[in-house]
Amino acid sequence: MKKMLLAALAAASATALIAPAAATAAPGTADATATVVPAAPDAAVPPARTTDPAGTKTEWPETLGLPKAWAERVIQRDRPDLEIVHVPEGALVTMEYNEKRVRIVHNAFGLVTQVPAVG
Repeated sequence: MKKMLLAALAAASATALIAPAAATAAPGTADATATVVPAAPDAAVPPARTTDPAGTKTEWPETLGLPKAWAERVIQRDRPDLEIVHVPEGALVTMEYNEKRVRIVHNAFGLVTQVPAVG
């Protein structure tokens, strides 16, 4: 009796691995046997744009994690025409776009926590 149960269980497992059960979901509902399509590899994602169409630098991802004074020097070196504003993390700021301003958001330790960008 024990051997017959084990044989039946093994046969049922093998059948389930080879051919999954037919879908029994109602129309319009999620199907448990739906095929999952893997996401595209990371290489297919284009890099973030850090310059405008004219080639002028608009973002500084390399300053992330640096002290705010260092980040300010890097930005001034690349774009001396910009006004640089230091903003504590979590502070309220206006939402208007200003093409002559870049905000450096920093934490309590003075480290840059968001990528500085023109605006």
